[in-house]
Amino acid sequence: MPKEIWLTILWDEMSISMSSYTIARMELEEMVDNYNYQGQLDLFTYVPKEIVRQWLWDVYAREPHDIIVEKTIW
Repeated sequence: MPKEIWLTILWDEMSISMSSYTIARMELEEMVDNYNYQGQLDLFTYVPKEIVRQWLWDVYAREPHDIIVEKTIW
C-alpha cells in the first residue's frame, strides 16, 4: 500500500478551481474499509478513481470534475 498519493482536484470543467490533496495511508485503508471495496486494486492509485471521487465528495461535500494523480509514494 502506498504511503501517500498526491492529487490535483479539478472542481469545474474550466479547470479554474483546483486543489491539491494528499491521501495518506490511513485514509486509503479507511476508503477500502468504508466503501467495502472488494475489486481489483489499481496499480497507480491503489483504489479506483470512483472510490477517490466518492471519498472527496464525503470530505468536501462537493463532487470533483476530475482527479489527477500527481505522484504515488510507496
